[in-house]
Amino acid sequence: MKISKEIVSGFKQWFARYIYQFIDGYPDLKENIGLKADHCKKVSEEMVGLAQYLQLNEQEVLLAETIGLFHDVGRFKQYVKFQTFSDDKSQNHAELAIEVFNENNLLKDLSEEEIDIIHQSILNHNKAEMKYDQNERVNFFSQMIRDADKLDIWRLITEYYMVKGQDAEKENKTLELELPDNDRISEEVYRSVMNRQVVLKESMQTLNDFKLLQIGWVFDLNFNYSVKRLYEKKYLYKIFDALPDNEKMNQINSVVDEYFRISLQDTSV
Repeated sequence: MKISKEIVSGFKQWFARYIYQFIDGYPDLKENIGLKADHCKKVSEEMVGLAQYLQLNEQEVLLAETIGLFHDVGRFKQYVKFQTFSDDKSQNHAELAIEVFNENNLLKDLSEEEIDIIHQSILNHNKAEMKYDQNERVNFFSQMIRDADKLDIWRLITEYYMVKGQDAEKENKTLELELPDNDRISEEVYRSVMNRQVVLKESMQTLNDFKLLQIGWVFDLNFNYSVKRLYEKKYLYKIFDALPDNEKMNQINSVVDEYFRISLQDTSV
């Protein structure tokens, strides 16, 4: 069987029930569980927007929507067991997602190719560098989910930085990966962004490093649509507002400005 509107509707109903059991069973953790549930839904919407922009057919749009909905479904088991969203301190949440699929026989109505695309795209979405597959459709949907995920994480964290900036009591150490919040910026992280390279998680030592990692994601976007959407939402400049005002930040800001200037002149996808 191939994916259909009815199947995707069933996925959404299952997801709502699945999330409820965590919120009901772990009321002290419900804030961050709710944040991740909302993130999954919004990434699914981002996937639909990107798929429509790319003029995919109906089944491909539904497949993209499903990958978006389920890309972080492993986060809930991760969080209630370890009370962290740091894979390094717990388990790889993409691999946990595959466990959830298998435990619930969730994808049983889909074709083998669709199941493989969903599995591999989700396993690819949180890697520092994408693992390319022989199947070009796997690569394509992996690129899509990597972009859509970043777009909504930028939304989520810029909203958080703004709220925290107005009220320090709104601090959420889980979202900050328990990193120390001081003025320090690691030299390795600074050099990576200046060289238009993605920052490796192993290089992060402070919350400022994490913010620069988030800024550096711009160099890993796969579609012109995503660059335009990021620029229009001004997410990166909102992150700069939450960073120290110094010469290093001015230099990084100039690199980002130049990247946008060149990328937005490119009309290719």
